[in-house]
Amino acid sequence: MSQRQRKSLRGIWRLSQPLVNSKAVDLLRLPAHYFRYLRDWKQFQALGGEASFYELAPSLFDREHTQSGGGHYFYQDVWALNKLAELRPIEHHDVGSRFDGFVGQATAICHVICYDIRPPNFRLPRFEFRQSSILSLPLEDQSVGSLSCLHVGEHVGLGRYGDPLDPKGTWKALKELMRVLEKGGQLLLSLPIGRERVCFNAERIWHPGRAIEALQDLTLVEFKAVDDEGEFQENISPLELINADYGCGLYCFRRD
Repeated sequence: MSQRQRKSLRGIWRLSQPLVNSKAVDLLRLPAHYFRYLRDWKQFQALGGEASFYELAPSLFDREHTQSGGGHYFYQDVWALNKLAELRPIEHHDVGSRFDGFVGQATAICHVICYDIRPPNFRLPRFEFRQSSILSLPLEDQSVGSLSCLHVGEHVGLGRYGDPLDPKGTWKALKELMRVLEKGGQLLLSLPIGRERVCFNAERIWHPGRAIEALQDLTLVEFKAVDDEGEFQENISPLELINADYGCGLYCFRRD
């Protein structure tokens, strides 16, 4: 196959990607979008722009949609970053939260020590990784002043990430977080809440009061939530979300 043929095939493949990846509801609209795209490409070239056929990268629906945002992870990360910025610790400890959200962004505020059973594939200034389980953190009792665990505890004990099966995994994980939080320390916690159930092996959804019960030695100083409609609720009590299908509770605890 000649280089010209390879380039042509590459262009056809790239041009076909919206057809392959579009949702069923968008398929009927594709012809008009392709027509507009190819018209714009030709016009761009007529204006003197260089855009080769084999480098085409059609994004056909972006002009109809805003940037992504909302949902559990979006709101929890914004909430937790604000709480961390208020506290301004010299050092923050995180257990298992996502690297490409809160953890990475928190390094703009302070040094972050992260604990997870899976090592990261990146390096960042002010980021330190310690491989360990949430059920057995390499920390002394009441030794951490700033701690977070966001959308993590619900997975513990279900084997999803290679961890041992344990029906009480989430409960034990919260007990371990409570063990290491020092007097005056702050724990930022998020969990799926609502109608209580186990979705094996993805996650548990907890009654919104259960985290408070598990962390009985700590004081709940703030509660916010994301409801079933994906809306951020600032003035709401945990018990208002007992019947939620899949909410997210955002809990700020302190050890007095």
